[in-house]
Amino acid sequence: MDTEKIKRYSLVEVALLMIFMLGLLIAGLIVKLRARVILSDPIALPGFGLSVSIPSGPGWERTPAWQYEDAENSMTLIGQFRRPGRGQTEVRWRFVFSTPAGSERELLERQAQRIGAVIQSFGRMGQDCPLIYARMLIPSAAQDEVYMGMMRLDANRSLELLVSSSEIGGIHGESVLRSMVGSIQYRPGQEAADGRALMDEFLQTQANRLRRPPLPDEAFLIKDAVGKNRGYYYARRSFSGYNGRRPYRVSVRQFEYNVLEFESELWFDPIEKDYRWETDLSNPRMEGTVVYEIVPDESGTLLVTCNAKEIKTFSPDRFFLPEPLLTELARVFLQSNHSSVIVDVLAARGQLVPVHLTKLPPEKAKAKSEAVESVVRINFLCHPDSYEELLFDRSQNLLGKFEQQPGRRPRLWDAVSTESLQQIFKEDFDENETVTVAL
Repeated sequence: MDTEKIKRYSLVEVALLMIFMLGLLIAGLIVKLRARVILSDPIALPGFGLSVSIPSGPGWERTPAWQYEDAENSMTLIGQFRRPGRGQTEVRWRFVFSTPAGSERELLERQAQRIGAVIQSFGRMGQDCPLIYARMLIPSAAQDEVYMGMMRLDANRSLELLVSSSEIGGIHGESVLRSMVGSIQYRPGQEAADGRALMDEFLQTQANRLRRPPLPDEAFLIKDAVGKNRGYYYARRSFSGYNGRRPYRVSVRQFEYNVLEFESELWFDPIEKDYRWETDLSNPRMEGTVVYEIVPDESGTLLVTCNAKEIKTFSPDRFFLPEPLLTELARVFLQSNHSSVIVDVLAARGQLVPVHLTKLPPEKAKAKSEAVESVVRINFLCHPDSYEELLFDRSQNLLGKFEQQPGRRPRLWDAVSTESLQQIFKEDFDENETVTVAL
């Protein structure tokens, strides 16, 4: 027996076994490294009691904060990982202000159809507010893999999560998904509930007002920070017949030099909790006039139509306050026991914007006047540092407001007479001019 030969074969086998075990160890380590996801610190969405994290390891880039998408009426937070020659990975959080009708699976199926993906399987994560997700494939040479999930929250809001990549395998993709879902912190505050209660108080107040004369007209001179006249805002209130009813009517005209001309008619029925609203908008940078119309259909769904854009819809799950009534809501807020509320406001162009109302001591307001008795600060939660401060006298007449909008210098609105506006703006002001709407 050749013992040396046997020893030599045994050493080779041991070496091969060690190489095999080392390979398994390295493979396992690679899998763990690929599955390991380094997350950022929690990123809060102010006003909603929500914070999430996003991948932040080497190679990851992300948006610095939540960003508003007016076309989708949502806030988004995006992260991307790029590797030359290896494609890219994208993760996206989306906080939806008003969720369309349908179950989570139905909505995910619609999303898959929209992006041309084929759903492979469904899953569920979490207990109290479960996230329903779908693993999808986009048929292509790369067979892009997509994980998309949805979590329903209070007040018909929802949180969506997208993980998409052309390079990740199933283990890595699901690890990213699970890590991000595990970062969700959600505690709805009392402010949203108080906002819904305030809206009920407001609707009742407006229903009672139908038996009394309407509020007087409002006229404001718009000035910049150095006191130069920039434009005006004029609102006339009345009661007008509409579909056999006697709804509240608000006619608005706003003009700003070299910025915009805005004419709007709102018919509002607080008893039926619906409205019809038409707006003509033009500015020097565009040709013609853009016309927006917001009306409910037979089911109560709000339809936002435009002569230049696609139709947008809102489910009839709750009442969205038309923006021209925001001042009147502020008056009801001053008379209430609430100190801080969040309500949903619908702008003339169909943007749904949650706003945060707080009561502010007059001495802390940006604009000062001895006649100011109370101040309501309105923070528009879609944009940081976008707010208004409404200044009221002892009788809750609106004396004016301080306005700060994204990308613009602050402006002051001073209450004046319609005669003053006519004298200053001459042919650019016509208190009788309104939008013509066929009833």
